[in-house]
Amino acid sequence: MYKQQNQDPHLDESQILKHYQLDVLDPVVWTEEPDNRLSRRFSIIDGQLYSNNNLVDERQSFNDSDPLGLKPSIFNNNEHIQHVAQGDYEFFKEQSQLFVSSKSFNSKVFLKAVHLDTSYGDLLVGAQKLRSTLDQKAEALKKLVHDNFDGFVSAKNTIDTVYNEMKAKSLNEQEDYGIRALDVALTEAAAKAEQVFGPVLANRTKAEKIRSTLSVLEKFKFFFSLPSTLMDSLKHQNYEMVIRDYKKGRVVMESTLSPESSDSANGMTERETTEDTALAAQYRKVFEKVWAEVERIMAEMKEQLLKQLTEPWRPLDDQERTINILLELDIPDDPVWHYLDSQYNYITNLFKETYKEQVAKIEALKKSVITNDVDERQVAKNLKDTIKIISTRNFDALTARKSMDVQIWQATLVIVKTLSDLLLRCLPDFWKLSKSFAEGKFQKNQTVLSTNRRRRQAMDLDKVKEAQKMAKGVIDLYALLLSDFFNLSSPFEEQNASSESLQSPSLRSSKVYKNTFVPPHSDSVAACFFLTKIVMEMCECVNDINAINVAAEASVALSTLMEQTRWRFVEVLCDTWITDAKNFYLLEDWTLDPDNREITTILRTFHTFHKYNSRCAFKIASLGFVSDTDETKGGSPSIPPEYLEKIKGAFFKSIEAYLDRLPDLASDSSVERVDNKTTESIFRPRIDPTDTEATLLLTVSNLANLKQYMIPRLVSQFENAYRCKMAAEVSSLNEYVDQLDDIFFADYMDRKKKAVSDIIREGILNSGIDWYKIAKPTEVHAFVYEALLTLVMVHSQISDISKLLVNRALSDLLDGMVQDCYDAFGQVERFGMGGMLQAVLDIKVMDQILTQYATPKAQEIFTNIYKKIEELYDPSQRAGNLEAELNSVRGLLVNSLQNTGLQFLCFKKSK
Repeated sequence: MYKQQNQDPHLDESQILKHYQLDVLDPVVWTEEPDNRLSRRFSIIDGQLYSNNNLVDERQSFNDSDPLGLKPSIFNNNEHIQHVAQGDYEFFKEQSQLFVSSKSFNSKVFLKAVHLDTSYGDLLVGAQKLRSTLDQKAEALKKLVHDNFDGFVSAKNTIDTVYNEMKAKSLNEQEDYGIRALDVALTEAAAKAEQVFGPVLANRTKAEKIRSTLSVLEKFKFFFSLPSTLMDSLKHQNYEMVIRDYKKGRVVMESTLSPESSDSANGMTERETTEDTALAAQYRKVFEKVWAEVERIMAEMKEQLLKQLTEPWRPLDDQERTINILLELDIPDDPVWHYLDSQYNYITNLFKETYKEQVAKIEALKKSVITNDVDERQVAKNLKDTIKIISTRNFDALTARKSMDVQIWQATLVIVKTLSDLLLRCLPDFWKLSKSFAEGKFQKNQTVLSTNRRRRQAMDLDKVKEAQKMAKGVIDLYALLLSDFFNLSSPFEEQNASSESLQSPSLRSSKVYKNTFVPPHSDSVAACFFLTKIVMEMCECVNDINAINVAAEASVALSTLMEQTRWRFVEVLCDTWITDAKNFYLLEDWTLDPDNREITTILRTFHTFHKYNSRCAFKIASLGFVSDTDETKGGSPSIPPEYLEKIKGAFFKSIEAYLDRLPDLASDSSVERVDNKTTESIFRPRIDPTDTEATLLLTVSNLANLKQYMIPRLVSQFENAYRCKMAAEVSSLNEYVDQLDDIFFADYMDRKKKAVSDIIREGILNSGIDWYKIAKPTEVHAFVYEALLTLVMVHSQISDISKLLVNRALSDLLDGMVQDCYDAFGQVERFGMGGMLQAVLDIKVMDQILTQYATPKAQEIFTNIYKKIEELYDPSQRAGNLEAELNSVRGLLVNSLQNTGLQFLCFKKSK
């Protein structure tokens, strides 16, 4: 609603200048009014904006009350008054869409700006109130028309009367034919129109600028919507689309606002050129603001992509894609280097943390074991269980065993496997990207100045070298951690050593390292099993790393690590092999072998023990050593001489160590041996471990089998596998076996010989027989039968253990017995006829019954006995025909042999 007032049309200029405090009608400088005179010239009455001079038009008079009646004002009153006080009509123009009395009122904008936080229920109440208000105003308008209808009719009549009077009056020249007053009024109206409608014309110019702005917005719609487009593409990780739109937007930005764009104005009129230049200047800030938002979004994307490069779980293809995107964006930092550096730090930290964690687990296991004194019996028990598992090839049972040594070995294998898996998982991608970087695969697709290109190439070369150094650092860290765990010398101490020293680890091992990684109470067979698995795991890892063609200098540490590991493991294997062999006798439980009951099952176990250990030693030692001759022949690989000497020495030392402890096993019945609860043989042990004589005989039988079958078989297998000859060592070993055999057999025979000797001497010398006065013989003396029955018991005992020892034992006993007879008869002063015949009968009975066991030595002694009796015989006692007396003795001999044939049947030679 416009505020109208009755103003004098003839108001002069002085009054206007005085009223507005102006000097001229067209001022060019704004002068600030003191004492808030401007604020006093405007007031808000009942929500309406009024001017004290009553010249405020429709643009300056708006009702700021809430048409819905929910708020006192659509503005903040303080802010409203401030704008009014400053005469900021632009504020009201910009907010015209909020005034319900304005033609540009927009209900959607009104609700969004004023009632954004108003509830739906309140809006319904406000809408009802608005309807009621409109109805009231409509009713008031009707009433206004009704009340003033008479006045309207009167005014119409007055106008008609005036019109008629004007027609009646004469129009003269003095009055300009009746239009003078009209001319004055029009002149004043023109001046007043210029004053009043000048702002309207200015607003028209602004409207034209707005239309121009709208056309610009329509023309550059892509550019102004670029931030939202980029955000949407970035949300869906469509980075290619982001880069495409970004580059397109940059072209628009540069072509529109850059100085070069003014060249396109050639050929245009001066006015058009001026307008375009003004447009560029006017909207530069807007374009720059939009582009700043674009750059902010692109900076966030760069930061996000750089963060992705530090995420190690992402595949290499994704990382290469990310790198290429960053290169397209031309970031100041090198994305390839950023990836390599972060990946290197991640890999090295992961290696260290994993190693520390796994070692802590092993240390916790070791602390649960009392390691002050090694329990040989426990180790022997573990060894027996392990050999049984190995012989049945049930390796799962070994890995599933809950013993502490197996758990520590398993944890050790986990360390190697985990570190190897980490190396194989991380290094190939790292090296592949490093190699691509070195080959120039990642280059920015931009044209740069030659100076900058040379500078960048120099920087890249330095980073290429550093990337190769980091790849080598990862390998070195892998080798260093394993070297530390297995107590190896530093893998970097010998990288510059000669090839001869590299092939002679025994010459390099001047420093002694303890087997701290070997579990307490671990047996050699379990050690062989796990050491083989560990070294094979390392070998596979090294081969896979070498397959990716890592630089030679980066793989030196791996070669050194494998060589030192092989030698270290062979040392551990040999040490535990010999240690177990020393305690191997504890495995003897005197169970007879089901296939050969003259030996015990320990020999079968002994064979499995040596065969498996020598085989594992060969696997470890030959790993990586395959000569041209081996490949040509298609045979097994050979091993270096120092490995052969080390393993061969352990092979014979372990056999000798076992033999060294056999005396303790055979003679000491108090030795606590491994129980036989796990034995599944259907044959029960027949040998009492406390029976020293039985254990001696069984030990002798085992030695005989060991020399005749077991050692030759083991040696043959060793020679075929290791391609060597060991005749001298075998000869020396057989001599040692013979010495032990003689010792054990002599120990047993001395016990029996003494018993027989006591019987012979007692019967000949101490039984009260007077060999000179004794009568002619009628039967064989009892001591002869007693001695022979003692041999029968020996025969029975030996036959029950080893029939192969019977002849040897009885021949030896016979030699001793006839020697005892010779010595005893040699102490007789003289023989009479009866004594001589009795002595001959007694000796003949022994000779005839034990004839199959008679050795040349025994036969010689028999002859000497007869001679000795003949020498001591007194011929003066001859009372008859000597021949007849001897025939009588022969008869007694025959009768004696017939009568005792059943008793001494065991001495009869089998047909």
